[in-house]
Amino acid sequence: MTRFQRLQTWSTPTRRHTDAWFPGPLIGGAALIAGPALWCLGLLLRYLPAHSDLLAPDQWEDLRDRPFAAPMELAMYEAGPGFVLAGFAVFMLGALALAFAYPALARLAAAASPRLAWWGASLVVLGLFARLYWGGVEQAAFAMAERDGAEAAADFVLGAYPELSYGPWRIVVWCSALHYPGIVMLVLAAYRSQVLGIARCAVLLWAGSMWVGVLKESHLLDVLSAAAACAVLAPLGIRLLRAEAAPVMPERLAAGIRRW
Repeated sequence: MTRFQRLQTWSTPTRRHTDAWFPGPLIGGAALIAGPALWCLGLLLRYLPAHSDLLAPDQWEDLRDRPFAAPMELAMYEAGPGFVLAGFAVFMLGALALAFAYPALARLAAAASPRLAWWGASLVVLGLFARLYWGGVEQAAFAMAERDGAEAAADFVLGAYPELSYGPWRIVVWCSALHYPGIVMLVLAAYRSQVLGIARCAVLLWAGSMWVGVLKESHLLDVLSAAAACAVLAPLGIRLLRAEAAPVMPERLAAGIRRW
């Protein structure tokens, strides 16, 4: 067989996949497990520095009295850059993984409610893109804190907060706002398709209502909601990975998931 014939054979498969979908059961299943886990770990790592001895007690008291969290986040970064940066980095990894997890959930939920599922997942992914943009702004603020000090960086961020947080032409803030109707539509689709029961739908809505913006503080309730989202999405990911090992139509997979 010539090289051209081998190339032609590779480019013209003999088997046609009638149920191919993005991101597929392998990537989608792994993302449903890893995404919420990384998201939760990132939030935990962002929460811990604010409840540690990185700063003196009088510094904590002064920073917590301020109306915005940016000065406290930057002061913590100045005191322990590796610790703080790890939380923001893992949180960003979680956002990246969830950008594959939610389309996989939408594929399962599309069995009985395709329009709600695909519109919901699309809007949620737009909200995750906004998180990545804010991650870039936060990294720039951290670099400024290293060069000019936390106070100077905080003054700059707060002085230009609308321009930094809203993004050019307010594209970022609109993407972020669309996340909220998106998660509602996706949860409704999952309920109508019997992928999730009422309890898990409520948990996913709770996790989807978390804070947004640049240099926001992570609270204990945020960590708990993310941990609860792990309990909701990880079983779906495991089922998808099993479907990859022993192929099952997603519609049958969705119908076979136990509801609670």
